Amino acid sequence: MAPGKAHNEEVQHLPPSESTPLLADSSSQALVSPTRDDWWSELWLLIRYSFPLIATYLLQYSWCVIVTYISGHLSADDLAAASLGMTTMNIFGFAVFEGMATALDTLCAQAYGSGSLTGVGLNVQRMFILMAFATVPITAVWAASPWILSLFVKQHHLAVMAGTFLRISIIGMPGYASFEALKRFLQAQGNFKAPMCILIICTPLNALLSWLFAFKLGMGLSGAALGSALTNNLRPTLLMLYIVSPAGQWSHQCWGGFSQAALSFSKMRPMIKLSIAGSAVNLAEWAAFEMVAFSTSYLSTKHLAAQSVLTTICVVSWHIPFSVSVGISTRIGHLIGAGLIDTARQATILYGCIFVLIGCFDGLVMFSLRHQLPRFFSDDPAVCAMAADTLLAVSLFQVIDAFICFTNGTLRGLGRQSVAAWVATAVNYGAAVPLAIWLELGPSGLELNGVWIGIGSGMVITAIIESFYLKSLRWQTCADNVKVREG
Repeated sequence: MAPGKAHNEEVQHLPPSESTPLLADSSSQALVSPTRDDWWSELWLLIRYSFPLIATYLLQYSWCVIVTYISGHLSADDLAAASLGMTTMNIFGFAVFEGMATALDTLCAQAYGSGSLTGVGLNVQRMFILMAFATVPITAVWAASPWILSLFVKQHHLAVMAGTFLRISIIGMPGYASFEALKRFLQAQGNFKAPMCILIICTPLNALLSWLFAFKLGMGLSGAALGSALTNNLRPTLLMLYIVSPAGQWSHQCWGGFSQAALSFSKMRPMIKLSIAGSAVNLAEWAAFEMVAFSTSYLSTKHLAAQSVLTTICVVSWHIPFSVSVGISTRIGHLIGAGLIDTARQATILYGCIFVLIGCFDGLVMFSLRHQLPRFFSDDPAVCAMAADTLLAVSLFQVIDAFICFTNGTLRGLGRQSVAAWVATAVNYGAAVPLAIWLELGPSGLELNGVWIGIGSGMVITAIIESFYLKSLRWQTCADNVKVREG
């Protein structure tokens, strides 16, 4: 009997858990229509996934807040250099690593659902290899950043300061990348709490070290970069200690040891494709926002500051639906790996409704607090007024943004990141960004409202295209691909 089949028959007799296919008949594998209890079980499972995931990703994002806070208390030049350095770091570094790691959202979850438990560990090993190769060009860009940034930044001293910030941050690059991979190793098995606990430990330590190096040791912005880099390396170290400890022994079933099979190019090819697609999605979205943010500098410095405030608010809000989307990627990957196609389709109906509710909640909070939220980030009354006036348009599109997190998460669970990559690239650069800049700077004179109307219109197009694709896609093909890959 095939391992996947044996695993599927075994889990039918277990109580519902993170790896148990819901809505399935235990005797014949025939799927039944979802009952009220099944829907509640699926909802409860998603809630269990989501809360630690939301905490995890918000804690990870907090490093930007810590660096911004420290640099803001050093000098205006330090704040500008830190912003420039973090923008470069996100686009030419973290966006790539996080995009590559989304391949594991697909491959590890599908391997676990199919019963190929050691396949989870093999996929993580292959990702380590790919990430090691990716660090070479990224390190080269960060090392040469003082000269590269000088080509685009008029203030030479800011380019040098930002470049120094990036050079020191190279120290933490291996830790950042490996933590993303190890995090997926546990998440594929339904453990979302361990990475959260590691970040609860490392986040205040990051703040303490950054403050100590920056102020007490007089290292300035370089000290803030060093504190973040050291804690980036500490995170995977603690996570590995957890995995090998008695508390993490349950996960050893998915680790068959280091194997030469991880070096097989034919087995690595699907991961390479998914990694490229995942990175392309992130780059298409992140770079588009940076381009639009840069365009606001042609209005005035205050417009640029207001746009920065709006972007920060949106990024914090976006982490909620994005975190939940990681949970549904894992869940759908389990179901597709187990061959439970109808179950996965039924589950996505529930997920879609949940994401619409999340978007409505985020938008309502933004609109209700539109006069208070900007004050957390700026003391300038003009900047706060601009941000408050634009938050109406921003809040309206939170529903669409959340829904795109749902469609992208579903596509990751199915192994169709390439579709999201093509759609994001075509829509953002073919329609959304040009429209946003035209509405902002053109005869309409909509300024910041034009920026968000343009970006929001692109979101609507993206949501429509991806929804139609998911509706027309033959999901059985995705399940067949798992059998071929794990066979």
